Amino acid sequence: METVQIDMQNPQQVLAYELIANTNSSFFLTGRAGTGKTTFLHNVQKLVKHKQFVTLAPTGVAAILAGGDTIHSFFGLPMEVCPPETMGNLSQKKILTLLHVDTIIIDEVSMVRCDIIDAIDYTLRRTLRTTLPFGGKQIIFVGDMFQLPPVVGEKAERDYLYDLYHTNQFFFYKAKALNGKRLVKIEFEKVYRQKDDKQYRHILENVRMNKVTPEDIMHLNNRVKQTTSEDGMVITLASINKTADGINLQRLADIDSKEYSYEGTVTGRFDTKKMPADLILRLKVGAQVMFTRNDQYQRWANGTLAKVVKLTDDEIHVELTDGKTYMVPCCSWDSFNYEYDKDSRKLKKEVTGSFTQFPLKLAWAITIHKSQGMTFEKLSLNLSRGLFADGQLYVALSRVISLDGLYLSDPIIPQYAHTSREIINYANSYNDEKVIGNEIECGKAVYEYIQKNDYDEAAKQYLLLVHKKTKEGDIKEAIQLAKRLLDTLVCDDDLFGCIEFIPGELPSGDHWVSNFLAAFLSLYSCQYEKALEYSNMVLAQHHCQEALYLKSRALAKMERYKEADEVNVLLGKAFDLSTPDAKVLYMIAMLNELHIGDPGLDYMRKLVEAKPKYDKGILSLRMLMKRHNIMLDSLQESELVEAFNSDMEEDAFASMLKECREKAPKAVSYLIRRIKNQEFNEV
Repeated sequence: METVQIDMQNPQQVLAYELIANTNSSFFLTGRAGTGKTTFLHNVQKLVKHKQFVTLAPTGVAAILAGGDTIHSFFGLPMEVCPPETMGNLSQKKILTLLHVDTIIIDEVSMVRCDIIDAIDYTLRRTLRTTLPFGGKQIIFVGDMFQLPPVVGEKAERDYLYDLYHTNQFFFYKAKALNGKRLVKIEFEKVYRQKDDKQYRHILENVRMNKVTPEDIMHLNNRVKQTTSEDGMVITLASINKTADGINLQRLADIDSKEYSYEGTVTGRFDTKKMPADLILRLKVGAQVMFTRNDQYQRWANGTLAKVVKLTDDEIHVELTDGKTYMVPCCSWDSFNYEYDKDSRKLKKEVTGSFTQFPLKLAWAITIHKSQGMTFEKLSLNLSRGLFADGQLYVALSRVISLDGLYLSDPIIPQYAHTSREIINYANSYNDEKVIGNEIECGKAVYEYIQKNDYDEAAKQYLLLVHKKTKEGDIKEAIQLAKRLLDTLVCDDDLFGCIEFIPGELPSGDHWVSNFLAAFLSLYSCQYEKALEYSNMVLAQHHCQEALYLKSRALAKMERYKEADEVNVLLGKAFDLSTPDAKVLYMIAMLNELHIGDPGLDYMRKLVEAKPKYDKGILSLRMLMKRHNIMLDSLQESELVEAFNSDMEEDAFASMLKECREKAPKAVSYLIRRIKNQEFNEV
């Protein structure tokens, strides 16, 4: 039986596991080539059984190999540049999937542009009707930023992206969805691939970090040599497709023997661009090939080189570098579509199509781009056309397990060893123990309540942490947590009086950030005059909806309802019902109904629609409807709807609602549908 585990001697793996298993925090998982990122993620998905995962990648082949889907296919995004507020084209089945997935893994994220990340964020927020970043889902961004960067097409696309993001480097972390958000960065440091060649590991690290020395170049250029038959099987990496394809076709033509063709078969829907092997595989005895799939018996792996030694019309026999000969069986790759199964209440990967073929491809040469993620014992780097992209040399060199296995067609010049200065600066924040510790602390504090849709208790835990970090002098962390509280919050009634705040605990200064934190802490320590004063100071310096919310709440607590209503009008002008702010809906509904005399029932109905698992929203709507003697319409007999319309005490109805969620979810679904369809005819 396969043993699934993480490396407990690898501290970064332990921290990443903690974030995945016990928090809802999004983070960036990185690491140099050969540090086991892919293996770790496969194992974590098997170990963390209480979560449901979706794995996505930017390219079809990468998605198939990862056992997932492409980003564009899953979210229904256009292939061109995504303007602001690009909404993916999602089927009802895909929407159901998004509702129930816990964690989305985005692999090979170094190749994903920032506009794609923003489109993912907007699609999730709008589909799930929330202001929470990425719809409240945990996103694990995975990849090595020192490898191949995002591809941008024509000059017009580049110019358009520059206008949107004010940069010429369109890395994923430039997304507006990540602006002002803390994204923990965990870098795996333990190298498994070049573990036996310390000198080569050192050279690779210098190439990666733009610190290559003349001595490094000298050691590399000592490997300028032509391969011979005595070197065995060596694969050539080229910078462009034309070079790699030309080498393969020429080498196959040079073999003076019969050519065999093996046509793969496709069932269902399988995009030809996702095929990890050729639809028609052409081979001759003596051809050098590469496996494109791991063997279940561990005889070979994806990227293992072999030589064809025997061919028949329906059989292929190859010899590996260790001299062992095998008949290669056909295998199938599945194309997946994620769907939610209502009966089992679990995500299922529905097979939409299969591609069956021998898991081989001609492999005298491949491109550096296609080699990403592969490992070779020996490779020859073709530099006849030079190298043209940041990280290209690092990707090529890091594919081979030792310096002795490297062959160069031409000398490496220092200019090839170029890494973006921006990426090097970005890497300076990797493995920040304090930041990671803070993320795990806050993530674990709220995770249980977020899972149960208990947003009120989650907000309370955030508030206690904000207070704690302020007293410790960690103002940056306190601000981060205060923003997360306001993103999570629906009803703040239980927060007032939970803390005691002395403004002197904050460092003196006129910056709006300090004033915002002072307003926030003053409000929930029931110092409403001070909360109003600080809110006004913030709004004089920096207009933001969060400060307007704090001001409105302070005014309401001081029973200055008309002034609070005026602030709410300002909030309403910036309100987007496609991604509604739940706390603003709740606040306006209650203030209008209880103190202003304006309509509020429809606001509360929209809150229930946006947060159908938030029981307090249903209870509050029930209370407000009773004030108006309004009954909920029903098209069929339903005990829960009848109870909603009855004079049952609130606590008794709350208990019934909770019990139905556990034992009769269809009854709750029907209640929510009736609420969504209710019309209030408010003036």
